[in-house]
Amino acid sequence: MSSQPENLSQMYKIGYVDEAPLEVKRITRKLEEDFEMVNYDIPKGLPKQELIDQIYKSDIDLLMVDYLLTDRGMLLYNGDSVVRDFEKVKPRFPMIIFTNNEGDAFPQVDNPNIIYNKNILDEDRARFVNVLKKNIAYYEGYVEDRKRRVAELFEIKKNQELSSLEKNELFNLQLDLNKLDERENKETPNHLLSEQNLDHLSDITEDAERLLQQLTKKNNGAA
Repeated sequence: MSSQPENLSQMYKIGYVDEAPLEVKRITRKLEEDFEMVNYDIPKGLPKQELIDQIYKSDIDLLMVDYLLTDRGMLLYNGDSVVRDFEKVKPRFPMIIFTNNEGDAFPQVDNPNIIYNKNILDEDRARFVNVLKKNIAYYEGYVEDRKRRVAELFEIKKNQELSSLEKNELFNLQLDLNKLDERENKETPNHLLSEQNLDHLSDITEDAERLLQQLTKKNNGAA
């Protein structure tokens, strides 16, 4: 009987996209001790938008994508295209391009810093695990810092008028958080996302609190 980590529910969730089932199993085995691994249903000819939808709904903390997805004739697009399209949905979200040949991926990937050779799992697994965790932690910190500051500014507004600098800061923070998830935050009350309306937040407390909840609802997996 295999034992499961006691804190499995608190482990970071990593989604791994690869059209080769054996490779999915291999990579999953290499990482499942440290992460909750999420795999995807990838039938031949899967439209890219359907894959993006699967990834989005899986509620992961980081996305890893094999670069060469067209190798076996299963798909018509490579990992760089998946990353590029998912970034449109969740800008700043932590992502990794995994490859056996960095030379093929380098010219096609917009951010070369996210490219890692699969050999790293055999040569320096511990370092790669830390790379993944630090990428997730950096994103979480980015979100949490802004959530915390928004809450502070709302609290200040309850007792006194915000300065012009504070109003501008709150406005930009709202927009910044709202852009982290282009799908989820479509429901944000847009009438609050204007600088002139910040003067009236004390008169619309319920709307303001709803805004804060919406902005911070699911901008990362651990929130």
